[in-house]
Amino acid sequence: MRNIQWILGVEPVKMPADWRAMVKDLFLKETGEVYADASIASLPIPLWDGNMLLVDMDLYPEPSSLRGLLWALPFLDEGVRIAAFAIHADLQGQGWGSQAWNHLVAACHGEKKSFIQLEVKASNQRAQEFYRTRGLDVEVHLENYYQSGLGYMMKGPVPAPVP
Repeated sequence: MRNIQWILGVEPVKMPADWRAMVKDLFLKETGEVYADASIASLPIPLWDGNMLLVDMDLYPEPSSLRGLLWALPFLDEGVRIAAFAIHADLQGQGWGSQAWNHLVAACHGEKKSFIQLEVKASNQRAQEFYRTRGLDVEVHLENYYQSGLGYMMKGPVPAPVP
């Protein structure tokens, strides 16, 4: 049995290069998108409760322990923007995304945020359904937003905290 858990992350700019390389690999495997190390390092993800890494604690602190991440940042006065949310395919559908989402919702309430916004590939039906069941809706079609084409901007109110 693997010892997987969400932990608070560091700011991408302060993340060691070997960890950022694992993030690049995760993005490529799970989204098909290619990102440069400089692009990852420049993401303005602060040190806060919406910055989380999913790690295998039996391997941590090695970079190979990375199994997923949720990077969100306070956005405007009342919002939070999810900049990246990816989980290794072998862990999808096991509740890890819901755990991270619930933690993010609690962080949003703590920061008095009223909405969550993100961008998602139009082809990623599974992610869209995940967000729809949590109250987000497609608000804008984003032509050529992703290298592979169409994306959607989804937005919705911060839901009530999960008890």
